[in-house]
Amino acid sequence: MISKRFSKDEIIAQFHDGQTIMTGGFAYHGCPELLLDCVLESGAKHLTNIALDVSASKLMLSGCFDKMIIAHAGAEKENLEAVSSGKFEVEYCPMGTLAERIRAGGVGIGGILVKVGLGTVAEKGKEKIEFNGETYILESALTADIALVKATKADYFGNLTYNGTNLNSNPIIAQAAEKTIVQVDEIVGLGEMAPEECTTPGIFVDMILDTSL
Repeated sequence: MISKRFSKDEIIAQFHDGQTIMTGGFAYHGCPELLLDCVLESGAKHLTNIALDVSASKLMLSGCFDKMIIAHAGAEKENLEAVSSGKFEVEYCPMGTLAERIRAGGVGIGGILVKVGLGTVAEKGKEKIEFNGETYILESALTADIALVKATKADYFGNLTYNGTNLNSNPIIAQAAEKTIVQVDEIVGLGEMAPEECTTPGIFVDMILDTSL
């Protein structure tokens, strides 16, 4: 039987120094906390994190990151101090633009044209393109070595469904990485998930954390 269920130890073994990791969630909702623990236990360092915000703060505060690409640093004093400490590089990107850069990476598009940031510091160092008489900033697509996703339900093949705030960034990062690892609330057998429930097809999913293994 096809199965993408893996033990915690098998997932810990996937993390290595220097990787780029996308993490799902916003304001800690839809954040794959168990998978973040796997990263910590792996001891991997010098990571780049791509995320909507600092929901992966346990990794950030542990010193795992050399760089973060985020839209929002949150409001918690500890997180704000870490982001402004200069101990790692921070690239801010407007949230809608960041989401579309990730989506572009997931579908194989090299970049997107946006007007957001024109005439501000956001355009510094970026190529500007004239198209149909309008000026745009070219924002490059974003991909990662590993995406850490939080979903509500998965079957053995990795088809995923999401409820509520799990829908924030998890579906788009699931498509934008070389390897997608998922934490779910429930794992069901093949054929037990209705086709209309599936938001992320299993073809995008490589590993599902199964804490019973």
